Amino acid sequence: MSRKPSYRMYLELSDIIVFAVLAMIFMIWWHGFTIRQLAISHAKRFCKERELQYLDEGIALSFNAFQRNRSGRLNILRHCQFEFSSTGEDRYQGNVVMLGRTLVEIKTPAYRMPEQNNWLN
Repeated sequence: MSRKPSYRMYLELSDIIVFAVLAMIFMIWWHGFTIRQLAISHAKRFCKERELQYLDEGIALSFNAFQRNRSGRLNILRHCQFEFSSTGEDRYQGNVVMLGRTLVEIKTPAYRMPEQNNWLN
């Protein structure tokens, strides 16, 4: 009788640690990607509601700090910069503030409103 070789896979502690670190890196990247997409949708909605032009189809995401939300859970506070135009000839920077997946506020500088119909003439 010949014995069939038995192939068993043994995981070492170092293998588990490497896998856990890679999984954590992927989760952090995925969370950042999700927050970025949410911030873009908030910025686009903000611009559309105010008849502004959202520029460059992008947003700059930055980590700022850890902060607790209303329920006491620790989340990442992020400031996301986007660019918009009010007339098509100018360029302004706005800021979307996100706490975790929740929109905190959208800040913009004072911007020039596009001229409507010249009703004075």
